[in-house]
Amino acid sequence: MAKKQLKIKLLPNGEIQMQTVGVKGKKCLDYVEMLKLLADVKIEKQELTNEYYEQETVEYNNVQDITFE
Repeated sequence: MAKKQLKIKLLPNGEIQMQTVGVKGKKCLDYVEMLKLLADVKIEKQELTNEYYEQETVEYNNVQDITFE
């Protein structure tokens, strides 16, 4: 599974730039909401990367004896 990262850059003019890495699908928007709450900012511009359009895969380990009734 890819490492999930949140990259934040503070610019001299007070602008904040944020980029998610390793976060696929609409889940990246949760990070945007988190930044809005933590930094009390409004989003002026948003660019979606290719990862936004990908589906996240989930791996399950040690799944044993599952019975559905």
